[in-house]
Parts: sequence; structure tokens; C-alpha cells
Amino acid sequence: MNPLITKHLSKDLRQLATTFTISETFIEKMPEMIELILRSKSLEKAEEKQSWFNLLPLMAPEQVEKLKDILTREKIKLEEIEKKYEQKKLDIKKKYLMKWQSMGYIKKISEMKAKEQASNEKEHEEADNLLASI
Repeated sequence: MNPLITKHLSKDLRQLATTFTISETFIEKMPEMIELILRSKSLEKAEEKQSWFNLLPLMAPEQVEKLKDILTREKIKLEEIEKKYEQKKLDIKKKYLMKWQSMGYIKKISEMKAKEQASNEKEHEEADNLLASI
């Protein structure tokens, strides 16, 4: 593995970064840009990511900043969406957990009633047998 990748990129992206050809200069000077490209959801395909890595050395500083701004905004928006839906997922889990728990409660009550009824029937049967034996 390239020592610059190990030094400048986060652990979770190091292996992924090795699958691309990335200018060592950009790994050293702009590791946050490399991470933004690697993590981007809009640049889903490896070819798209590699294309941006190939273009970086050719881009003017303003273009690089604009790309960084776009990818940063994308990251922020996706985090906001994830947060929003994480709460909704928690709410749904709570709802179904409560429903499941209430179903478990209902099942236990039913089981208890069935046991009680069986016990009552057994007592009646024993009482009938005692009366018959007298």
C-alpha cells in the first residue's frame, strides 16, 4: 500500500483508495478532497471517481474549490437526510416493538387462560370422579 495513502487517508478508505490511480501530490496536498470523492454517493461508479482523480491535476484552483464545495454540500445533505430517516426508522421500530410486546402480552394472557381452563376442567373431572365413587 502506498505510504501516502496510509499517512493521509482515514483507515476505512485506504483499501478503496488503492484501487484508483491518484496523484501523490493530491494525496499529500488535498487528502480531504480525495476522501470526498471516494465517499461521494453521486460518483457511484469507479470510472466516475477515477475520471475526477484524472481531472484534478488539470483543474484550476477555483474549479477544485468549486468541486470541493459541491461534494461537501452533498455530504452535508446526505447526513441531514440520514439523520431525518434515522429518527423515522427508530419511531417505526418502537411502534412495532410495542406492537410485538403487546402481542406477546396477549399471547401470555391467552396461555394463562388456557391453563386456568384446563386446571378448572381437571378439578371438575376429579370432583365428578369423587362424587361417582361415593
